[in-house]
Amino acid sequence: MSKGSVKSPEKYLSDGEVRREGNYSKTIFETLLLAYRPYLKRIILCLTLGLAGRALLLANTNVIGMWVDELIGKTTALHGLSSQGLILLLAVMALSGFSFTLFFRVYFSRLSAQAISAFYDEVTLRTSRFPMGFFDNTPAGRIITRFSSDYGNIFRLFGGPLAEFISIIFDLIMMVILISLANSIYLIFVVFIGVMNYLVYKLNQEKMRKARRDLSASRSPSIAHFAETTQGASTIRSFRRQKSFGARFERLDSYFISQKMETTKKLISFSFQMNSLTALLLLLTGASAYFMVDKGWATVGSVGVAFSFIALSGNTVQMFFEWLSQFEEAMIGVERLDQYMRMDIEKGSHLPSSASFNTGHPVYSPSVEKYLASRRLTEERNASVQAHDIWFRYRDDLPWVLKGINFEVQAGERLGIVGRTGSGKSSLIQALFYLYPIAKGHMSINNHLPKLSEGSTGVDLNLYRRSMAFIAQEPILFQGTLRFNLDIKDALSDERLWEVLEQVGLKAWVQSQQDGLLMRIEERGKNLSLGERQLLCMARCLLQEAPIVIMDEATSSVDPQSEEIMVRATEEFFSDRTQIIIAHRLSTLAKCDRILWLQNGEIVALGPTAEVLPRFKNTELV
Repeated sequence: MSKGSVKSPEKYLSDGEVRREGNYSKTIFETLLLAYRPYLKRIILCLTLGLAGRALLLANTNVIGMWVDELIGKTTALHGLSSQGLILLLAVMALSGFSFTLFFRVYFSRLSAQAISAFYDEVTLRTSRFPMGFFDNTPAGRIITRFSSDYGNIFRLFGGPLAEFISIIFDLIMMVILISLANSIYLIFVVFIGVMNYLVYKLNQEKMRKARRDLSASRSPSIAHFAETTQGASTIRSFRRQKSFGARFERLDSYFISQKMETTKKLISFSFQMNSLTALLLLLTGASAYFMVDKGWATVGSVGVAFSFIALSGNTVQMFFEWLSQFEEAMIGVERLDQYMRMDIEKGSHLPSSASFNTGHPVYSPSVEKYLASRRLTEERNASVQAHDIWFRYRDDLPWVLKGINFEVQAGERLGIVGRTGSGKSSLIQALFYLYPIAKGHMSINNHLPKLSEGSTGVDLNLYRRSMAFIAQEPILFQGTLRFNLDIKDALSDERLWEVLEQVGLKAWVQSQQDGLLMRIEERGKNLSLGERQLLCMARCLLQEAPIVIMDEATSSVDPQSEEIMVRATEEFFSDRTQIIIAHRLSTLAKCDRILWLQNGEIVALGPTAEVLPRFKNTELV
């Protein structure tokens, strides 16, 4: 296939991106109404002043036309008005019209930008609560495209230029009125050119809409591939795969460019057709003006006014439909973000009370939100965990990773979990957090189940999850200050933070930093060593004071000194908590109360450490 060909988009949309066809969904108009509703009264005021402003500016032409008729002896509404009075009238109309128009443009653009920003925030709220399966199956580049390129297309129109588009509509309305006042015969020309432009627009509408949808869909694969490449740059270099990754990016980028060219060609064709109609209108208007004056059907002044407005209206009608074409591009962006806003969120999850768009998703009331913020699942220092007949897999088309798992962790007990890679150890933790749906059975804390649907019993899902503190194999830190990473709710004193930093052996290191607790942590903590990141995660876990502490291979990649601190944490800092520990180094599990041995998603053994751990070691040596 040639570089510019666009015959096989499915080949390039392999990241799962899809293209919509046909008319826009009705929900996008509901979404825009939700976005603009809080500003409706102020918007109506802006529109009123904007229309008045355009009327005053354009009516200057009518006043001048009447003045011309007065000069040639015709009696008009300006009869008896002096030259100074005429100049003053024109000046007042122009100044008032300019002021009203400026107010409309500035204030309406500001309100529109706020409305679209609110829409963006609402989409972000819902996307952050999507099921984990969505993030597993959706390339990061596609999500980035929705929140960057698609949003950019929306904001480019709705954030400011929309006021220009509406001004064009005002101009068309006022031109029809003012042409009627000058000479109503010329309305025939305006209606004719309007109908012709509309027909040209409708002839091209579906082609341009499809081209823009294809363009939006074609942008995602190349961005997704680029994101994958940057994240795995070191691996790509190690295996010397730069050439193949570069070649794939070129293919995807060429596909995007070809779609861009196709879209541009359709827009140029549309613009040429519109320009041709404007030229035809001017020809017809000029010929008719001579004929009408010669027959005495119109005065020189009225013809001048009408001709001016018709010439202007031809360009304005063309601009209107060209802006309408750009409006379509913005609407495609709204359509793509609206798709995310209407998707199902995670079962059991709620939107915060600050969510203002009614999309049918469950939302916390302010009182419930406030109540849950200060509530704990248990006031005890530890809690029990129950697993009842757990059958678990990540997707319906994938094999089971947990099969009929049953066990209970007593409050205050330290349970170690062992098993070979792929045995289901980490999947058990995913099931405990209900990050994926459990096909059969349930996990519970102190026999409390999370409430996953309306009408079911159980505790709030967030409240349930807050009962567990988690330290993963790959430590996760966020861009921001050290303090923010330790105390995300910003509710703890500096003294408490320093106390915990001393416990994990980082107090002296943090004190040596220029900004102390306010030192900057870069994205994913890349300005820190692995050991420093893991110890900070340990400190954050301590500060949570959750009754259950889960460590998933937390010591597998750290240095011996950091591992010693983390092992000490399991023995001292968390001694009064329930602990579930998955460890690569079996020495870490030596002081556990019991060991759970998993293999192929099933329990091989569950019993005292002294009995189970030696058996597992022997199988590993075989």
